[in-house]
Amino acid sequence: MTDMTRRRTLVAVGTGIVGALAGCQDLSADGGSDAETDTAEDIFSDESDDDGVGDGDITVAEDTDGDISVEGTVEVLADVEVDGSVEAAGVVLEEDAEIDGTIDTGGTVDLGDDSEVDGDITAGGDVRTAEDVEIDGTIDTDGAVVLGDESEVDGDVTAGGSVTTRTDVEIDGSVDAGGEVYLGNGTEVDGDVSGESVEEGDDVEIGDDDDSGDDDDDDGLGWFSFGSDDDE
Repeated sequence: MTDMTRRRTLVAVGTGIVGALAGCQDLSADGGSDAETDTAEDIFSDESDDDGVGDGDITVAEDTDGDISVEGTVEVLADVEVDGSVEAAGVVLEEDAEIDGTIDTGGTVDLGDDSEVDGDITAGGDVRTAEDVEIDGTIDTDGAVVLGDESEVDGDVTAGGSVTTRTDVEIDGSVDAGGEVYLGNGTEVDGDVSGESVEEGDDVEIGDDDDSGDDDDDDGLGWFSFGSDDDE
């Protein structure tokens, strides 16, 4: 049996769409409420153990209520919302997808354009976002972190590897990296930034840097005191 054969689609598990689920599985809902319940469970856990943890990969193709826990990878398709937490070997969100809960994975997390995670992200591998991604929680990973243009993180970013932000990224917390840190143009970090090295692009704000006109940091502000420096 190939991986593609084992891969299955979690169409939905919410109420009101069990009949559609039964059709996708070539099963009938004529057996009443018991048959409908079994159908919904079969779609999610046809290869699961007694704890309801799936063995294979899952693709979530419709809005879904409840937590998802699988040993494989979870892929949430575009414009789909998961109202619950996700625990998996890896997590992929396509454009405009949303997880209303935490992500816990031993692998990587890839978040597409305009996707949202309403909770903390804990990962063993890299965490990567495309543009305009919102994470309402912390990022804690053993790997690297790459935050795409105009992404927002409402919490600390902790990485065993490097941390890279693209343009106009906002981090409402601190950055602590085991590797190098590069903050792209217009990045704002409310807390401290630490790593093997820290490189900043233009117009980067860290902590209280925005009131640092009296400090040695004259990035873009040197002109302000130019006249007085030439006075003798």
